[in-house]
Amino acid sequence: MAFDEKKLEQQFINQLRHHLNGWRRKVSDDFSKESFDAELNALNGDPVYPKFHFNSAAYVNIRFMGRMSISIGRRLGEIYDKVPRLLAAARYNITPAQVAPKFGGLELDIGLRFSELSDDDSVFVQNVCESHAGTRPEQNGIGIEIRYNFNPNDSSRLRKDVDMAEKLINEKLLPIYLVFSSISPRDEAIARLKRAGWIFLVGQQGLDFATELLGMDLTSVLDRPAVSKEIKEEIDGMMTDIKNSYAFKKF
Repeated sequence: MAFDEKKLEQQFINQLRHHLNGWRRKVSDDFSKESFDAELNALNGDPVYPKFHFNSAAYVNIRFMGRMSISIGRRLGEIYDKVPRLLAAARYNITPAQVAPKFGGLELDIGLRFSELSDDDSVFVQNVCESHAGTRPEQNGIGIEIRYNFNPNDSSRLRKDVDMAEKLINEKLLPIYLVFSSISPRDEAIARLKRAGWIFLVGQQGLDFATELLGMDLTSVLDRPAVSKEIKEEIDGMMTDIKNSYAFKKF
């Protein structure tokens, strides 16, 4: 089924604005005089930092920039997650709730139940899985988790993924895990999740699967002129906000 690319583009821009505005608000709050003074006072009152001369304006800004970097990394992942969901909902004519079902409080990135798809689309999904994953889901459908990078450094994230695999198997949904970066995966983590039931498609294999399944190259959405323009304007504005902030001027 074809979908309206302009409508999809606008939906993604709306999601994008939410996250980009979140960055601008974070800069406004974190780099303000109030935050700067509170951070410097905390450093001055610490028993260790002053002895290493880290009770300084420069180090306050380093801490602020570190938190900003973490926020950017987190939100980039959230933004990137929105693209395949929007594509899946448009491609298979299903609702946002259907495309991102919840299982015991855990939200799946993409769920495609055959009962919610047309007969032709169900067969298409089965064929794509057989072609790229080497197996044909014959039961209720598929459940997909997507990561651009995969380098889990906490056991709670892995436990959630193990738990999700169990829930998908109980629902008779084939668990498929896509990792788009070919240099980030940790073999021991992947081995653990494979034992739990996940089928992993990594790097180009994962990208090819997603492109055929969703009907569009995920990265092409970010390259569309209207989307790229929105991103550039907001990121340029955010960088200007940082440079003009109270904290940064104290550096």
